[in-house]
Amino acid sequence: MLTSRNAAAFACAVLVASGGLTASATAAYAGGLSERAARIASTTCEEFREPYARCESPTKGRTQGAYIDKGDKVDIVDRYRNGRSTKVVPHVKGSGKAYFSSKGQQHRVVGNSYTEGKKVRIKVCTSFSKKAKCSDWSGWGTT
Repeated sequence: MLTSRNAAAFACAVLVASGGLTASATAAYAGGLSERAARIASTTCEEFREPYARCESPTKGRTQGAYIDKGDKVDIVDRYRNGRSTKVVPHVKGSGKAYFSSKGQQHRVVGNSYTEGKKVRIKVCTSFSKKAKCSDWSGWGTT
């Protein structure tokens, strides 16, 4: 005979097996968000060998920044649902760092002018807030 608690646990298991209940809802039933569910919902940032970096979350979307050497452009993609603009920071050796914003646009390309042959790297942040999640610096490319 099933107790009411066992019956509820059995019902949750059946719903999960049938796809009717998400893993996070199951974890919430178990008394809180599981470590796996929390990791899945968190924002992760990564950087690449070329001047490109991105941050993404399964629940909030993604944001990314890239340096395009043809025309010295910074390509900003902001599909991160946080109500704030993405921050992209290119760093050109000898010229320093610049700070660009998505300005509320989902895709924005910003042109700039740098001396040819300089090393360039980039990082991206989910916003300009002190609490924003940011990537590390990408690898170096060339202007």
